[in-house]
Order: sequence, then structure tokens, then C-alpha cells
Amino acid sequence: MNILNKLTVKHLKMNKKRTIVTIVGVILSTALMVGIGLLFSTLRDNSLESTKLYSGDYHAAFTSVNADKLKILEKNTQIESYFISHKLGYSKIDELENNFKPYIKVMEVNDDYFNELTLVKGRLPKNKQEIVISKHLISDNGLKYQIGDELNLNVGTRYLADGKLELYYTEGEELVDTQEQKYKIVGVVERDVYESYSDPGYSVFTLNNNFSSDNLNVHVKYKNVSKTYDLSFKIAKNLGLEVTMEDGNKTCRDIQYNDALLTFYGVSRYDNMMRGMGAVLAIILTLISIGCIIVIYNSFAISVMERKKQFGLFSSIGATKKQLQHTVFYEAFIVGIIGIPIGIISGIVGIGTVLLIINKLLPASVFPVALRLSVYPLFIIIPILFMIVVIIASAFIPAHRASKITPIEAIRLNDDIKIKNKKLKTPRFIRKLFGVEGEIALKNIKRNKKKYRITIASLFISIVLFVSFSSFLFYAFEGADNYLGTIDYDLSISDIQDDDITETIRKHEQVEKSAIISHAVPYTTLNYKNYYTDNYKKLQNNDDTLLNITIAVLDDKSFANYLKEIGAKKSKPVIFNRYKTIKYSDSSRKAYDVKRFADNVKFEIPICSVSNMTEMDESYDYTNDKYNVKPEYDCYSKITDYYVSDVVGFPLEAYSMTDDMVIIMSNTMAKSFKLNDSIYNTTLYIKSSKYDKLDDQINNYIDEGKIQDYAYTNVTESMRLQNNLILVVKILVYGFISLVTLIGVTSVFNTINTSIALRRKEFAMLRSIGLTPRGFNRILYFESIFVGLKSLLYALPVSFGVVILLHMAMGNFMEFEKVMIPYKSVLIAVIGVFVIIGITMAYASKKIKKENILEAIREENI
Repeated sequence: MNILNKLTVKHLKMNKKRTIVTIVGVILSTALMVGIGLLFSTLRDNSLESTKLYSGDYHAAFTSVNADKLKILEKNTQIESYFISHKLGYSKIDELENNFKPYIKVMEVNDDYFNELTLVKGRLPKNKQEIVISKHLISDNGLKYQIGDELNLNVGTRYLADGKLELYYTEGEELVDTQEQKYKIVGVVERDVYESYSDPGYSVFTLNNNFSSDNLNVHVKYKNVSKTYDLSFKIAKNLGLEVTMEDGNKTCRDIQYNDALLTFYGVSRYDNMMRGMGAVLAIILTLISIGCIIVIYNSFAISVMERKKQFGLFSSIGATKKQLQHTVFYEAFIVGIIGIPIGIISGIVGIGTVLLIINKLLPASVFPVALRLSVYPLFIIIPILFMIVVIIASAFIPAHRASKITPIEAIRLNDDIKIKNKKLKTPRFIRKLFGVEGEIALKNIKRNKKKYRITIASLFISIVLFVSFSSFLFYAFEGADNYLGTIDYDLSISDIQDDDITETIRKHEQVEKSAIISHAVPYTTLNYKNYYTDNYKKLQNNDDTLLNITIAVLDDKSFANYLKEIGAKKSKPVIFNRYKTIKYSDSSRKAYDVKRFADNVKFEIPICSVSNMTEMDESYDYTNDKYNVKPEYDCYSKITDYYVSDVVGFPLEAYSMTDDMVIIMSNTMAKSFKLNDSIYNTTLYIKSSKYDKLDDQINNYIDEGKIQDYAYTNVTESMRLQNNLILVVKILVYGFISLVTLIGVTSVFNTINTSIALRRKEFAMLRSIGLTPRGFNRILYFESIFVGLKSLLYALPVSFGVVILLHMAMGNFMEFEKVMIPYKSVLIAVIGVFVIIGITMAYASKKIKKENILEAIREENI
């Protein structure tokens, strides 16, 4: 090790605080880059495994496949695997207690299909005479089927006289063409992922490896997932399925894609999804990269400023420019060799710890698949290379500057301040407002531009990162809310006949919120479509003769709570002005969140019935989608005074997806508007953090017969996957924002602390000519204000610019009516800037205040 390297190491040891802060900056930056990769890979892997549990492990499914064509799939080298199923038919079972699921559905499948099933007990079938039954067939109905039992089933086809047979059970349907089949139960499996919740039959499975049907379902996995859509159309043609062209795009009604799974593989038939994801990732990674570069560059720039006098001495005794540059790069090497490995370990341990905490805090039932850390070498190699490049690039400019320092300038330290007198002039109001200390503070900033530029740059990037990521979080969750259709209640029970049991349920300790909503759908003579906003008009294609109104009738207490939410003082009906929808085309899937009407819209709303509805129905033109007979209205009430609000109160989320006009009113109001006879479908909505316990209690009421003729839905359970995914993302992203903020704070602390230390002589001279401790504090106080204001002046417009870019990028997924600026985050950033500067200034100046004036002045002279 040569003498300059030894002196560099000695300098780092002597300036332990700055060295530690610099290394911490590298550690945090590396941990951030590694953490992002690990976060992405972990969420992706978990989402893939969870999605496979809910939607199956396949890429594309072909329906109506002829058994004679199966050889085409066997010979296709692009196919990794496939499995086959065929519905033999349904069998009516009198013992079944579920009125909406009165059948057993018999499925014959090949060996590979059994890989999709989870065996609970017993074994899998070995021939056509053996079956495995679904676990929920037993649990839902209290049946006592055992392994080894014989099942005699009359298997046939569901039939409805008018031909309008639905996927779900329809009153009046019957089985035809039945055939008696005998099976032996050899095992029990978990519910099949491919069994729809609205299917009227419980699935049971038998083995068949030699199909003869022309109506097979084939699920396919490809070796190259990215080619899913192109390969599927080619295979469909070879299978004899009809492939057509619509608007320049291929379509086939006999192909179903596992869109949820494909999305996590980075494949989507909707081009806008990939464009949007690419744009958002580009913005985020650019911000992070710039942040890391500035943080590390500032550290080396400060180091060079600290060592200027030292470099001058080296030059005076014969050190070459190349040797001075080497000194800076050697310092960068030491910082990198310590910071990068620790940063990698910190990133892995940090994300792993967060996942461990999430798994411990949340019950195992919350996640279908436990969160496991997924470490891919690529996500470690890329951050290492990135940090090496950043450190070298960050050290290059300071190293170049160090090599250009002349010995005399460096020893005197007189090159930092080269400014003309007129440039130090300050506005007169500064002295009037802030006194002489304020004027000195502003002049200090003007004449020490290099030093303050580094401080302002650190604050600038910290503010931009914080506001930008807060905005991204805001857009992401708002978009997820619209895209996934998340709702704000956990349980719902429709058509409860007993008011007493309703109130009993509402009073349970597990119930946090509850509301009862009834529906009324009267007609109106008002052509309210004339008042639609332009954004809403673009989403409406219908031109019906009849105009109906959807009225949500809340119980009086819930309606009063909603009026409080929207800030209303008087009790009046509310026109619900929020509309959410998703529009599909062959190449795009886009969510919209718009207002139906202007907030200040005013019109009278007649409430009517149609007296000639029967005659109109008989004359309806299905081809042109219109009535040939004009309606005759019987108007019995009128709404003249109301509020207009787009606030989604509990539990009104579903009404944001309802077309036409939605009006919210209380039960008492409904009576005053004569809606009693048209009210139907009363539903109790419940929000509960312990919904699983409440779910058990409600099921007990159902079993005891206290709740009859009901439609009960455990919404949270059915939406568990997407809700859990949002929860995990929230926890991780908030931690991510905290790390970004910490990096910014570290950089600010480093720059301000060093800047104050480099001005020891300056502060000593001011104190020597009579500057009091109070005056000294006021100078630092005003410097903090001026630096903070200047940082905000630059950072906030850039932050808003990034928000607009995010708005445009997210616009690929969802149409927002306006740019959503995170004002709370902006306010936190503004307050945080001054708090961080103030605390750092106070800490950095604490030592200077206690120094001997003569020693401080003498130290900076030759």
C-alpha cells in the first residue's frame, strides 16, 4: 500500500462520522436496489402459486375438442403438458341440503388432471368404476359418505322447457336422458379449482384415458408462456375450432385464457397493460437510480471539499494529477467494498424479516400460500453492477476536480468563494423581516454556492422521491380498487324474513359496521342523459326509450351516517355521482372512474311507473334493441331537493358500478316518496375485522333454521386472494417508502453536517467580532429556512411533474378524471424538510459553539 492510500485510510478513520454516513448511504442504496428485486420476485412467486390455487395451473383451455384430434396436441413440441376433462352429466341427490346446488356432477378426467386435485384421504381412481368425491360435498350437506361406499347415480343432462338454461340452478329444470351409473368411492379431494361457485353440482371424478367424446375440455401449459396467444390460435385451427377476425384481431369462442396467471408471467392479451407496467417501472427505477446516484455523489463531493487542503499539500510535494485521482477512487473502493456486501445482506435480511413478520402477525388462513423469500441471482447481480457503476461515476467528477486543484489555492482554500460584490446584494426586505442575521444567512448561501448546492440537491431528491412514491402508492391502490372491484364489507345476507334475527346479528360484538339496504327501480320521464358529463357519455352505448332510476334505500341510522360522511347538514336524498367500470376490447382492458353529472346539477326527478309495460315487452325489437311501443307513465312522486356526491360511503361501493342514475335515501324518505310497493331485495351488509367468527355464528343461525330463504355471501372469503395481495403490497410499499426517506435523510445529514464543519473558521471570525450565541443560532435558523424554501422551490414542481408522468402511465390501466396530487404527502414533505434541516443544523453546530475561537481561526491558516 503506497503512502497516499495509507493517508486516505487514515483520513477515513479520522472522519469516522462522515465515513460511516457515506457507507450507510451505500448500504441503504444497495439494500434498496436488492430489496426491490426481492420484493418483485417474492410477490410474483407468491402470486403465481396463489393464482394457481384459485384459477388453475394452465395457460389456455380449449372447449368442444374432438377426441380424434388429441393426437395433434401429443405431437406439438411447443406444449409442455395438458390435461383433459369431460362432463358426463348431473345426478339429482335428494339428501343435498343446498337448494342452489342439488346435483352431483360426474367428471371423467385423464391421469394428468389428477395433478390439479389435492387428495385429502384415500387414493385416486384407477378405472372408470372408481371415483373421488369433493370434500365440500360432505361438509356442506352433512353427508356420511365413506371410502369404499357404492354410489348409484342416474346421470343425465339438465333441461329447461323454455330453453333458457343458465350455468346456475334454475327453478323448474329437470334431468333428461339419464343413465344409471355405479361407482365406488376411493378417495376425497379438496374442492376442484375449475368448479364454478355458481355451478349447480358438486364435482366427483373418475378416470378415463381413452376418450371418445367430441366435447372435451383441454387445459394446456406451454413451454414458452410469451407465445400463449399465437400458439393457441394455431392449435385451435388444427383442432378444427373456429377462429375469426374482428377489428383486425383474432378471436375464438372455444379458447379460454388463464389471464390472472399469465399477467404474473408478464404476458397479457391487452397491450395497454404491458405498456402501462413498462412506463410505471421505468419512472420508478429512474427515480431510484437518480436518488442513489445523487446520494453517493454528494458523499464523494463532500469528501473532496474536506480534503482540498490535503490535496494541495500532496501537490506541493510532488503528487501527480493521476495520483490524486487514484486517491479519490481508492476511497470509493473502500466505501464500496464495505457498503455493497452489507447492503446486499441487509436487503435480503430486511425483506426476509418483513415477510416473517407478516406471516407471524397474520393468520395462516389469510394467505393461500405462505410468503416465502424468493432469491434469484439476477436480482443480486444487477444491483451489484449498478452500485459499482454508480460509485465509479460518483467518484469520477470529484476525482477530476481534485486533480485540477493548484497547491496555493488548495492550501489557502480561497477558490470556493469567487463572487463579485454585486452578487452578494440581498433584497432590503430581508433585513427588515429577519434582521442582520437573516441578511448574513442569505449572503452565506449566495457566496457558498457549491456547498449549499450539494445540500439542496440532497433535499431536492429526498422530496421528489417521497412525493413521487406516495403518489405512486395512491394511484396504485386507487387503480387496484377499481380494477379488482374491491368492496368495503365482509358479509352480506339478503332476504332475511325475521327482523329480530337481523337486529341480533347487527348487535354482535364482532360487527364493526352494518347497514340494511333495499332497492327500488322506478321509471322517470326526465331525460337525465342530457345532463351526463362528457366522460360518462363516452362510456354509455345504450339509447333505451325507458329511463329507470336505481334507488338505494338505507336504514335511517346508516343514511344519517352517510350524510355525515358527505358533510350534509339537512336530511335530503343524495344523487350518487360516482361511476366505475371496466371496458374491454381485443387489445385493451381499461378501468374508468368518472362522475355521472356535474356537482352543481339541478333538475326535478319525477318518480313513475309504466302502465303499458306488458304491451311494450311483447313488441320489443331484439334485433335493434328498442321498444316499438312508447311507454305510458304514471308519475306518483317527485324529487326536487337533493345533494350530489361522489363519496363512496359504507356500503355503497357496488352502486358505483350501476348504470343510469343512482339515488340514495333513507327508509323514512322512501315512504314519503311512495316507494313502499316497489321496494325489494333487502340486504344486510356487515363489516368486521373478525369476520370468520361472525361467519361461524351466522352459519349456526342458518343450521338452526333462524335464517331461512336467504342468500348469504362471505365476500371477504371469496375475494381473499386479491385482498391479501393488496394488504401485502401496502405493508411492503410503506416499508419501501420509509427506506427511501431514510436514504434521503442520511444524505441530508451528511451534507449539512460536513458543510457546517467546513465553515468553522467563518463562524469563529463572526464570533470574534461580537456575534452572540443567540445571533449565531438565528443565522443557522434563517439558513435552514432559506435552504428549505429553495429546495422546495425546485423539488415541488419536479414532484408534480413526476406525478403527471405517473398519471399518464397509469392512464394505460385506468382513466382518471384529474391528476391526483397527494397533498398530505406534500404537506408532510414540507414540514419534514424544515424539521430535518433544523435538527441536523442544531446537531452539527453543537460542537462548533463550544470551540475556542483562536484555535478555530488558526487551524485554517498556514
